Amino acid sequence: MYCPSCGKDIPAGAQFCGSCGTAVPSQGPPSGEHAAVAASAAAGRFTHLTEYWQNVFRKFDRDPGKMQTHWNWPAFFFGPFWYLVKGMPVKGALYLLVVIGTAGFGLFLAVYAGLYGAWDYYLREAQGKQLW
Repeated sequence: MYCPSCGKDIPAGAQFCGSCGTAVPSQGPPSGEHAAVAASAAAGRFTHLTEYWQNVFRKFDRDPGKMQTHWNWPAFFFGPFWYLVKGMPVKGALYLLVVIGTAGFGLFLAVYAGLYGAWDYYLREAQGKQLW
């Protein structure tokens, strides 16, 4: 079940959203309408981002419990700096330290950032907190 206001998961039968405090209707809308409400609420969480990221995050919102990939060239080429710019300074600093300290992990981390950088960014934006 999703909050009609902020789109966060809420337990079935809850009367209020634990995240934003909005009252939740006791009977949810029909399943098709429920999906539309959840999608619009989820899309509303990311309106401050560019359309590109909104589209990527909509795809991730379909199954938020499963780690997903989306190839990201800037994260691949500029990994530690990309993480810093996207608001994940600890992860960016660790990435940079590992690349400087060990030559063997540079390519591995570049591929990781290319594949999972968008997922990390999604988690940061969806949860609204720093990720290491």
